[in-house]
Amino acid sequence: MSLCEEYFPTKAYVNAEKKLGLLLSKERDRLDSVALGLGRKYAIGPDNLVEQIPSIVGFVEEYHKAYSLYLDAVLPQHKRGIQCGPSCGNCCHHYPMSVEPFELIYLYKLLRTRDDFMSVMEACQIRATLFESLLGKRLLSAGSEDEAEDAALHDYFSRWRPCPFSSSKGDCGIYPLRPVSCRMYFSETSPKFCVPEYLQTEQNESFVVYMPDHIEEALYGISEHYEGLSLPESFFGGLLSMNLYEGVLQ
Repeated sequence: MSLCEEYFPTKAYVNAEKKLGLLLSKERDRLDSVALGLGRKYAIGPDNLVEQIPSIVGFVEEYHKAYSLYLDAVLPQHKRGIQCGPSCGNCCHHYPMSVEPFELIYLYKLLRTRDDFMSVMEACQIRATLFESLLGKRLLSAGSEDEAEDAALHDYFSRWRPCPFSSSKGDCGIYPLRPVSCRMYFSETSPKFCVPEYLQTEQNESFVVYMPDHIEEALYGISEHYEGLSLPESFFGGLLSMNLYEGVLQ
């Protein structure tokens, strides 16, 4: 998998980057103010989660819109063109990591209203347990935790477990709500190469659309304000951890 991190500063790119930066700066200032008023380092905890949810939901929706504009500016710069399309779903067999805590809260709130909520949580539990088992085995022999995690992520992909939100046709059942970790993954080659046997070969030209360093730093600063909830960064594990606050959310 290649990592494309450098893009030409076109007008669309500059405007999208600026919008993302301003949005994140505003939210970080808001959370700083909340934390200051509470007399602690972080803004969001079990004690004020419910009252903060409307602001969190509003922010996440704007964040996803701003990231979509960013994608609109950078994806045309890939000369080979993006080969992803409807009902592919191959990348939806990965174990998503680096999901922001505010995205987990946003999605969990909306999932709670679905009739299949319990079955979705059970499916998340199965996948999280599988990944933890694979990671535990890799930690016994890997040189570092990062190496173990990378190997375990590849092991998980090789098991070919579809995301709980994927339909049998390969469509995403939460497409408008999906986190940026899912939105940032693309391929310049045919979907037939987005499978375990080709993942680490030259035939596979999948890549992740990372954001500029200052944007990533702003996201990190915002996420720090959620440390009171102790949410893991994995998609399935993070949603499961939100169950701890089910009583608070009633």
